[in-house]
Amino acid sequence: MTHINEQSNVQSPVAWLGAIAVLFGLLLLASQGNELLKQVVIAPGSIAELGVEAQCRADELEEEELSLQECQLMVSNIQIILASSPDWFRSFQITLSCVGGIAAIFSILSGFSIVGGQKKKSRMWIFSFALLLLIDIAGFIAAVNIGPMLRAQYLWPLMLWFFIHLCLLLAVCNIASAYKSTEN
Repeated sequence: MTHINEQSNVQSPVAWLGAIAVLFGLLLLASQGNELLKQVVIAPGSIAELGVEAQCRADELEEEELSLQECQLMVSNIQIILASSPDWFRSFQITLSCVGGIAAIFSILSGFSIVGGQKKKSRMWIFSFALLLLIDIAGFIAAVNIGPMLRAQYLWPLMLWFFIHLCLLLAVCNIASAYKSTEN
């Protein structure tokens, strides 16, 4: 009976790590999906880029519970995105979002294998979170090279994801090394 309690006490933090990995994977997948949608919808040559005044109809404002000023600020936000984005940024973000979405799915699967206690997949865990870390670094490098107003929108979330993925990578490396030391 003592052996079972000791094993469950050791397995519990590992299972929690897997659950956290799944949660963050789902959040990252949603975030990458939103970024992909944003890059596809907000395209160069749109009305907002041409400086056309916002057409904020009163009935639409009432339906969405927005003020005229909020509507104008939304158009300004789109103009900021278009003005601050270099030519290469949109295609880079589309590619990075697609790769990031696939990596997020892979991290979700890794999280499930952590919860399931599949020790043999520890290399997959490490690869999964290392890949996410590399994607974060690529996104950070890109964000440093865009306009200042758009950079302000990207840097903080990228830094947050970087540290989340770094912590997850360190945790799974620690668990993987603990598994290896118990095998020897």
